[in-house]
Amino acid sequence: MRLAICGGSQSETRYLCTKLQEYCAQAGCPAEVCPFEGLGELWAAFRPGLFGGVLMGVGDTAGFLAARRIREQDRDCRLVIVDDTPRYAIHCLRIHAADFLLRPVEEEQLQRSFRRLVGRE
Repeated sequence: MRLAICGGSQSETRYLCTKLQEYCAQAGCPAEVCPFEGLGELWAAFRPGLFGGVLMGVGDTAGFLAARRIREQDRDCRLVIVDDTPRYAIHCLRIHAADFLLRPVEEEQLQRSFRRLVGRE
C-alpha cells in the first residue's frame, strides 16, 4: 500500500512519516510512505488509485479544498486530516474522511488514525 503524508510543516511531515513507518513495521502492514513538502506537490503527484491513504495537514481553506478534490477524484482513498482548530471537522465528515486530528496530536490518537489510514479499523 502506498501512503502519502503532507504535514503542515517539513518537521511535521518528517515526524508523521517516521511514526507511520514505525506503526506499519510493528503492525506487519507493508507500506510505502511518500512524504510531500506541500499540498501543491501532493496534488501534482496525485492520481486516482495511486495512494491507499493520504494524511494531510489542512491549515486553511486551500488545504481543505485539496482534501475535497482528492475525495472527488478517488472515492476509495482513505483521508486523515490534521488541523490546529476544529473548524474543518464537520467538513471532513462530509467528504467521508477516515479521521480528523486536532493538533497537538496525542500518541493514542495518532495510532488510531494510522489504523484507519491502513484499513485496520
